[in-house]
Amino acid sequence: MPATIACSASSYGPFGAQAAILHLRQIGLHYLELPILTQGQPTRYGEEPLITSNATEKAVQHVLQFVKDHGVQLSACQIDTGNPLFKSARQVLKRKMEIAAQLGVKLVIGNGGELESSEQRSSLISALRELGDQAQKLGLTYCLDMQPGVCRSHRGMLELMREVQHPQIWLNFDTGALFYYNEEPVLEIALLKVAPYLRHLNLSDSLGEFDYWYFPALGYGGAVDFMRVFQIMRDMAFPAPFSIHVDGIEGESDLPLAVYQQRVADSVMTLRECGYFVS
Repeated sequence: MPATIACSASSYGPFGAQAAILHLRQIGLHYLELPILTQGQPTRYGEEPLITSNATEKAVQHVLQFVKDHGVQLSACQIDTGNPLFKSARQVLKRKMEIAAQLGVKLVIGNGGELESSEQRSSLISALRELGDQAQKLGLTYCLDMQPGVCRSHRGMLELMREVQHPQIWLNFDTGALFYYNEEPVLEIALLKVAPYLRHLNLSDSLGEFDYWYFPALGYGGAVDFMRVFQIMRDMAFPAPFSIHVDGIEGESDLPLAVYQQRVADSVMTLRECGYFVS
């Protein structure tokens, strides 16, 4: 079977999830990674939220009808909220998980946490297990995202997985973010190490420069060998979605929707050439 290829709503920048739903089918994509945004919290792109942590049942049904009307399916929900070490963040994360379950997804992607001191680590492990229990109750898998903190590198991710030991806590790896958060990483080695623990994989590109926000269309950065990524995951019988993330380039602004759409289309072409869509 061909891989499940989704696209993150972040790939449409300030036009957000609404634009993604309206335009993905035009370039042959059927799956969307949908963010459940935090009510009242500013977003990176300033987009209008499609759904937030305050969503009512009516709002959830509206989203479900909207995606159905445009021939799109939801592959996962991004539920970033803040540091799960803190109870206030966990409360919002749990609410977002409830909404994700109502939306019918099985995967949610969220922060693994940050520590100010090593003494906080046991509290973080307990917090993540608490979120895992909530995920289990709702029939979800919580995927720890590659972000600043304990999951900024594949080594940190692996160490955390060994400590958490929860059946509903897995990993989300990001091919381009690896270069953003780490100096001179070796993508192939990192991916091979974490592959057994992955339930979601973000496909993003990069120039390979540390701490430089440069995430162009896939195949236009040069640091990521997408064919090798696919070979590794195919050999691991990867059971979950790949999600295109084209998060733009530092300093750019006021781009028309057509540019975002073309970047996603170019990314799809790259993945086609690398075999992702071949059955």
